[in-house]
Amino acid sequence: MKKVIITMAMMTSLLTYMLSSCYKNKEDILALPKVSFRSDVVPIIVGGGCGCHNNGSSQRAVQFSHADTIFYDGILARVGLFNSWINSGGTHPGGGAIDFKANEKTTIRRWIEEGAKDDGGGCTVTGAITYTANIAPIYATTCKGSTCHGGIEAALTYSIMVDKKDVITTMMNTGGAVGHPGGTLSLSTCTVNTFLEWITQGQKQ
Repeated sequence: MKKVIITMAMMTSLLTYMLSSCYKNKEDILALPKVSFRSDVVPIIVGGGCGCHNNGSSQRAVQFSHADTIFYDGILARVGLFNSWINSGGTHPGGGAIDFKANEKTTIRRWIEEGAKDDGGGCTVTGAITYTANIAPIYATTCKGSTCHGGIEAALTYSIMVDKKDVITTMMNTGGAVGHPGGTLSLSTCTVNTFLEWITQGQKQ
């Protein structure tokens, strides 16, 4: 009887050890692949019911793509709107019976929960950076729209951007997570580097 008890105790200890060891490895085994902004999210945003944002017209809505060019920052800058729309029972900011499919909402929701990052890589900014040549084009494809700056919000001119240097610096240093009065943004490395270099060079026009 004593041998049986000892044997059972040993087996219990061994089983406990094996289970605890396996458990420690579960994160590696069960970890889900992260959602790719470029491969998973962008195709949803530039297709389906988002036609007004992808038809080359800047009159009705901010553009997410035109022809073969995708304006990644234009999409990234609207993380706050997507988040409210998908997680709070909201509706399309521009009105109308437009919505994502259930699986599309799941993909976008997971991307936001994972930090809403751009996995497309960064870029190196070199040379002279000016408002006219570098900042204005980003503003036109990222910040303008009927529900954004130039629409229900004030347009951002060169002088306003110069005056708001501290706000812009905070936004860029946090990738858009802090500082934007209209809510959280998610900005690409290229945009962040361009704005910060523009500020470093004295915000030349």
